[in-house]
Amino acid sequence: MRTATISKEDIIKTAIITIEKGDKLTFSTISRRMKITSQSLYNYFKNQQELEYAIVGSVISSACQIAQYKTFGKSGHDGVIYLAQTFRRMGIKHINLAQFVISHHRTNQYKIVTDEFNELKIILDRMLESYFDSEQILKASRLIRSLVVGDILNVGTGWFKSPEMRAESSFVEMLDLSLNALRNS
Repeated sequence: MRTATISKEDIIKTAIITIEKGDKLTFSTISRRMKITSQSLYNYFKNQQELEYAIVGSVISSACQIAQYKTFGKSGHDGVIYLAQTFRRMGIKHINLAQFVISHHRTNQYKIVTDEFNELKIILDRMLESYFDSEQILKASRLIRSLVVGDILNVGTGWFKSPEMRAESSFVEMLDLSLNALRNS
């Protein structure tokens, strides 16, 4: 076992690598990868659930930072679509991690999760404010989240493989039609 100092961030990074590789996430798996004892992880996380929600918060935080960078200067209808495509692409590229995050219930028990989901909501709401009136923002937000999560799961698990239409093209078309219908309702 190693004697070097580790941090919560090191543990979370190792856990994310474990998830990305499709390996089962346990304290034992992480400790073997880090060459430490599994008991030493309890110095950082009181249990595996606390670690899992730290991972969820960390992933949402990273996704928000990337989305903000990629959508800088964009607004209106095209900005909303670009933001949704950005989250969709990240989820598909990191399907195991996306499935892990999606599978965790939304909770206010862990501050990092609450803070990062609030940040995600702010990013989405700001983009939507440039295109929708205040009464439609919640509906538009739910619409986008449903389409993004659904597409990540369907494409990531192989359900949307069809030679007739690329999955991303159908996503953009469905999103475009849905946003226009909501805006005109």
